[in-house]
Amino acid sequence: MSLPNDSAALADLVTRLGIGQRASLATAHNGTGYFAVTPQAPYDASLSVTEQTAQLLAKAEARLAEIGSGKNKLLFVAIILADMAGYAEMNSVWDGWVSGINPPARACFGAALANPALKVEMIMVCAVP
Repeated sequence: MSLPNDSAALADLVTRLGIGQRASLATAHNGTGYFAVTPQAPYDASLSVTEQTAQLLAKAEARLAEIGSGKNKLLFVAIILADMAGYAEMNSVWDGWVSGINPPARACFGAALANPALKVEMIMVCAVP
């Protein structure tokens, strides 16, 4: 199968959800969906890693449903923690969230996040219809 050469035809192959000035909330191409998810905004620095992770995963589940997928269709998740000291806290929520499904491949690392109140962010890749 050859891909079209013009950018308009190529753009038709990509589905975008929630297109904003800077980014889309999610994109899908060729049966795969992509999105990043954070806790509820405005971000509350007084919340623990556990609380922010619970908020984030609730948003992730809703986003997955919006694009016609589900947590059982996750392929890969990259977890970014502002401080790796919160790794066990994040895992306590994550483990409950993926309980009962075959969990996706994942990676976890520490990095400075865009907002100092953020403690956790995730990048998710999933199968979509």
